[in-house]
Amino acid sequence: MRHLSIVFIVLSFFGYGQSSLKFQETVHRFGELIENEEVRHTFTFLNEGIDSVEITSVKASCDCVVTAYNREKIAPNASDSIIISFNASNRSGAFHKLIHVISGENISTTLQITGYVINSIKDIISIFPAHYGNLFLPYKLFNMGSIWHHKRVKKDFKIYNNSDSAMTFLMDSSRIPDFIQLRIMPDTLPPKSIGTLRLNYDPVRRADLGFLRDGLDIITTDVKMPLKRISVVATIEEYFEVRSAYREDSVSYPKLELSDENIDFGRSSADQPKFYTLNLFNRGVDVLNIRMIKSNCDCVEWDLKKEYIPGGDSTVLMIKFNPLNRKGRQFKNITLFTNDPLNSTRVISLKAQTP
Repeated sequence: MRHLSIVFIVLSFFGYGQSSLKFQETVHRFGELIENEEVRHTFTFLNEGIDSVEITSVKASCDCVVTAYNREKIAPNASDSIIISFNASNRSGAFHKLIHVISGENISTTLQITGYVINSIKDIISIFPAHYGNLFLPYKLFNMGSIWHHKRVKKDFKIYNNSDSAMTFLMDSSRIPDFIQLRIMPDTLPPKSIGTLRLNYDPVRRADLGFLRDGLDIITTDVKMPLKRISVVATIEEYFEVRSAYREDSVSYPKLELSDENIDFGRSSADQPKFYTLNLFNRGVDVLNIRMIKSNCDCVEWDLKKEYIPGGDSTVLMIKFNPLNRKGRQFKNITLFTNDPLNSTRVISLKAQTP
């Protein structure tokens, strides 16, 4: 009976109803962190009540967690956030921290952060397997992923200075493409410490489509390898604002249909090019535009008869494979970029057998 009384007192103090503050998420997983790394996360919420609500208290279960929040009242239907910072100094292994948010309604909401702190050099090297001198990276290249052609993309990558000396990144001397903004934080990375490399990629200035690979020449004070030549890759696709408005059963928009998407040239002698005629049909009503064609090999050439195909019409794409200086099984492709809003990128697989 005594235990029930204690529970009742706690519930009475904090409240047991549903808070008007609706959080988008209550759990955040930081994943793997390096010892001494400091990270932060923003928990966003909305006041779904009919009255203004204030946050009266935010308490963490550990002094390694620092919180920041708005102490003013939040109006109905207004959104706000709580910023949680976690310091991994002098910590090791898994962590699970709780943050109790108490509103003016005397209702408590519990937020959680989890992760794993690594502090052994063996584990650090396993996380950063790509080595450019004393600069350790998690990947051999920076992959921006698939992005739309009209929108900038920002992505952060962790980096590690494995040397016994500080490493400074000399950005004024580095060679970076004009469509990429590169920032390294901090610009002088202490020895045996982690930093962040931030890439801001502008596909509008890149002005291309498909899989693209570009190089960064980063100058550093690393005596082992001052120049870091690292690739950035991205797959840029055209964005159609009306894409979600189209229905699958509609035929008003342009719609590309191919006579074949897997072409086998068969056996070929080393000096005998092979040809294939591919038919392209527009099964829609609006004009179909073949905006761009690319191949992953200079051994493939093509000739497109018409770039614009009226609804119900067709055209021919002549594909040529040159087997010169190639041996064995060949697997190549051609990519078509069109204004078909539901299937704008089409990949045609090519294969052949050379002596």
